[in-house]
Amino acid sequence: MKKYDVKEDSTLYYPEFTMSKRFYMVFQRVVSFIFSLFGIIVLSPLFLLLALWVAADSKGPVFFVQKRVARSKPDGTYRFFSIYKFRTMYVDAPKDMPTHLLQNSDACITKAGRFLRKTSLDELPQLFNVLKGDMNLIGPRPALYNQTELLALRDRYGANFVRPGITGLAQVMGRDELPEDVKARYDGIYAQNVGFSIDIYSFFKTISVVLKSDGVVEGGTGAMAQESEKKKKILICTNHSYMLYQFRRELISKLLENHEVVLSMPFVGHEEDFELMGCKCVETKLDRRGINPLTDLKLLRFYKKLLKKEKPDKVITYSIKPNIYVGMLCSSMKIPYFANVQGLGTAFQKRMLAQLVGFMYRIAFRKVDVVFFENEANAQEFLSRNLMDKDKACILNGAGVNLERYEYTPHQNDTVDSEAKRHFLFIGRIMREKGIDELFDAVRRLKAKYGDGVVLDIVGFFEDEYAEAVKEMENNGTAVFHGFQSDSRPYYAMSDVVVLPSYHEGMSNVLLEASAMGRPVITSDIPGCREAVEDGKTGYLCAPKDAYALYDKMELMMDKTIDDLDEMGKYARERMENLFDKNMVVRQTLEAMGLYNNEISGETICFQTTIS
Repeated sequence: MKKYDVKEDSTLYYPEFTMSKRFYMVFQRVVSFIFSLFGIIVLSPLFLLLALWVAADSKGPVFFVQKRVARSKPDGTYRFFSIYKFRTMYVDAPKDMPTHLLQNSDACITKAGRFLRKTSLDELPQLFNVLKGDMNLIGPRPALYNQTELLALRDRYGANFVRPGITGLAQVMGRDELPEDVKARYDGIYAQNVGFSIDIYSFFKTISVVLKSDGVVEGGTGAMAQESEKKKKILICTNHSYMLYQFRRELISKLLENHEVVLSMPFVGHEEDFELMGCKCVETKLDRRGINPLTDLKLLRFYKKLLKKEKPDKVITYSIKPNIYVGMLCSSMKIPYFANVQGLGTAFQKRMLAQLVGFMYRIAFRKVDVVFFENEANAQEFLSRNLMDKDKACILNGAGVNLERYEYTPHQNDTVDSEAKRHFLFIGRIMREKGIDELFDAVRRLKAKYGDGVVLDIVGFFEDEYAEAVKEMENNGTAVFHGFQSDSRPYYAMSDVVVLPSYHEGMSNVLLEASAMGRPVITSDIPGCREAVEDGKTGYLCAPKDAYALYDKMELMMDKTIDDLDEMGKYARERMENLFDKNMVVRQTLEAMGLYNNEISGETICFQTTIS
């Protein structure tokens, strides 16, 4: 079935009824009238037989009349009507309570009533409601006047603003088995998308549901609710366990509340931490940078066996190889999957490689549910290459930043040997793509001008080709190398300015963390970096691969006072709170996956960022 969007708001939502929708609703009313009249005439012998059976089976009236909500008025008040049914319960049974909520419904239902309810024949008298204009054949089921919580939810999704029906989308998607919120959402989907296609779908689905007696539950919450109690399984595939723990553990923690989570990844750190959280970890042999076809074929076979063994309900992938190989398999195996493009990386820098990777992405994303991007430029690159459908793209503000972990910290008025120093900080892999050549060049020039007044702190690990350069920088007092650190917060705190002259990023977590702690930044004017900075206010942007431009921005920071830096840092923190809060990003991710609040039978109620 088509995935319809539904708005979620705390205020009453009035659906947009276009001229074509209004015309269809008039047509719908005419068709409902004709069919109800025809049905009453044709089925009159059945009406008579059922009425006699109800009368003979137990004392009381043949028909059951109950106050229901017809529609909402524009001012939010309700219109009411009396709904007709064949009586299926004893006369002393509660009259204003849904049957499936009764503690002992079996004791309340008559022998004839059990048959009528199972076959839905008790609803036949509602043809008279349709004839009168109280209802249509198809529409949201009318709620009881006293179901205040359900009515509020239906108002929230706009379900009360269309004429109710004998059957509708919620009826064919679970009926009594659905929780109220889910039922209201389905009714909202119908109201917002009322038209021929959704009516036809509901009509023929109703026939199937009635014949199978699906969704009829007497007491309790039903099979769907029981099934919902059984945790569904989510498989997460990535190329690096450390990065997953550092930047996605809040999302995983949220998923663990209602799901079983399996992690497929190379074991390079934090596997035990994940297991303590409640995850199942599967070690995966994966060459992140290699392009050996035989090695990748083994990886593809491994993923296929893993999917067959774990049988996940949904799959989340991070990085190129899991995105492509797991995506291909999920597409063929009809498993819902959600891919994360965390940056274009070097794969899109070389023409031939970019064409190959693009071709593979196009295959992998044929049936993807959602592709998460960390900046709009990356999303546009994929769309311009026709690697995916536009409506599958969802832009997040990176992985977000944990504002509680990375607390705002004012600058330290540091003095060493009575001489103030300006501490620049670089955190990341010491490699060419991070702009380390330009950074070293700019710092050497600053050192020549300011002497001991400037120092570069380096946190991370270096590739072999930079071993000598790092050693030289340390020996002449230009830089202090701190090595890899699992906790970077003390280094942010002791710094004045954070520098990241990277060539390409998805969304730099370093910039987000630095800004959250109140540190101005200098970074390249590229996608994945520029989004984290308000140029001139929370830091500076400079041309990528330009040591002179980088030097100029760093010199500007040399001229600023501690108070100036603090002012920039406060703006940076405020920006993180407004745009990059980790909790907000996690919620957006869950919403796009259809996992926020409730999962609706595979339907994704998506709140995606618009691609311009």
